[in-house]
Amino acid sequence: MMNFVTFDIEEWYAANYGSVDVNHFADTSSHLEQGVDQLLEICEKNDILSTCFVVGDIAKDKPHIVKKIYRAGHEIASHSFAHELIYGMTPEEFANDLKISCDQLEQITGEKIIGFRAPSWSVKAEMLHWFYDILHQQGILYSSSVFPGKTFLYGVPGFPEKLHQPIIDGVKQHVWEIPQTLFSVFGKKFGFSGGFYLRFFPSWFIINQIKQNNKHQKSVFLYLHPREIDPKSPKLQLPPLEHFIHYYGVEGCKNKFTKIINEFKPTFLGMGDYIRKLSLEENALKESTLSEPEQFTSVINR
Repeated sequence: MMNFVTFDIEEWYAANYGSVDVNHFADTSSHLEQGVDQLLEICEKNDILSTCFVVGDIAKDKPHIVKKIYRAGHEIASHSFAHELIYGMTPEEFANDLKISCDQLEQITGEKIIGFRAPSWSVKAEMLHWFYDILHQQGILYSSSVFPGKTFLYGVPGFPEKLHQPIIDGVKQHVWEIPQTLFSVFGKKFGFSGGFYLRFFPSWFIINQIKQNNKHQKSVFLYLHPREIDPKSPKLQLPPLEHFIHYYGVEGCKNKFTKIINEFKPTFLGMGDYIRKLSLEENALKESTLSEPEQFTSVINR
């Protein structure tokens, strides 16, 4: 069973809370490279290749960081251009933002960008039809943008919790979605594999959740931001709840993350490589004698 290590490559002040004015930090000194170097070191020591969702303005202003990630063998994917909430955009604005982001990244890597992650999981059910259409038009093969529950900032309740090609209004999408994997407590769903959730829950619990999901043929992706493994990174001044969510557990996150990946090292693969493999298998299935529902089921359950 394959799992994934992913990183959202963004500045320490890239937060989508209403209390944060990102423009205020435009001229603030960056601390991104220190965190990125630590993430790359962890991956090198553990022989892991990750998928890095990079904000486009990082590629524009600090291309050497993107080059460093790419030359280390990690996949480069898009995390939008300016880390703005997708559900706050019109379809036209999102299409433009996505194109600019991909153009910036492709100028550095020389390769087509095929993956996308929405900033702060900012997609909603009512926008999924145009969201996936725009991704497909840009040549994106997969998204890792959906939280299949509900929080105060994001979520698509009822969304299937598995790697699949979503069916929206009866139409099977061209883009694969790799949603967050959740667990339920009294009907309430929570994440466990990255960000605040990874920093909050003990490592034994996260490891057990991954094992249980893998046992049921469900892949899990881990995700972190550079600031989360770099306690020396500058801190935002936030209200108490947002400060807790943003910074709880940062001091021990690096060791916890390393412990978790050590449990699953042989299972990690870049998201792009895995999706290319599934796409090839799907094309092969289309040429077989199987019916369409069987094709769909056999692909997503691999």
